[in-house]
Amino acid sequence: MSTTGLGFSGEVAGYYAKFRPGYPPPVIDALVAELGLTGDDVVLDLGCGTGQLAVPLSARVRRVLAVDPEPDMLAHAPKLPNVEWRVGSDADVPELGRFDAVVVGQALHWMDHERLFRQARTRKFAIIANGTPLWRQHPTIRRVLEEWFGKPMTAGCGTDSEARRRYADALREAGHEPREWTVSYSHEHTIEELAGSLFSAMSPDTLPKPDERPRFQERLREAIGNDSYVEPITVVVISTP
Repeated sequence: MSTTGLGFSGEVAGYYAKFRPGYPPPVIDALVAELGLTGDDVVLDLGCGTGQLAVPLSARVRRVLAVDPEPDMLAHAPKLPNVEWRVGSDADVPELGRFDAVVVGQALHWMDHERLFRQARTRKFAIIANGTPLWRQHPTIRRVLEEWFGKPMTAGCGTDSEARRRYADALREAGHEPREWTVSYSHEHTIEELAGSLFSAMSPDTLPKPDERPRFQERLREAIGNDSYVEPITVVVISTP
């Protein structure tokens, strides 16, 4: 199995587990309905992180194989009777067997999506973007990050329309019929939670030092002008029937 991490190690994995928003019940309900999942199905969650998608899905299917290349991320995942947590990557998919569905939550931009769509032994995919990066949705947050790190913050992390078009085209090339659909909700962050969510997207070498983090939080608070931030989230899913 592949064991190459992507930088989500150490403290970053801890921030990911604690502060990354998960998927509320309406999103899981829509996903289960769209894929036609039942309590008899086995699902592969690829790039599972600390389990934001695998955990709620596990309550709706027979078994989830949750795969991630970063051991530190999996170390934060909860122990559940019908979830197997395994170190690996999209390169390992041919060895993993057949699945009733393959889901990828906010992680496809790290993968060779064309190879994945050809090689995965399933007819059902769900490629899920849980909103857009905080720095792309709020100019004040972007400005704080750009001033802090001294460089532009432009990464879309696979959530932009161009990336979604590439994913849909690749699914069609692999013989699937993709459909795009959305579910909207909102999530209120405290300033600590907002900073933690941003820290979860950084690499260990760019994470502010512990004694700098209170100052980073204060800059966020001053920029936003409030003790909390309500994030409008539109979950965009590309799925195949």
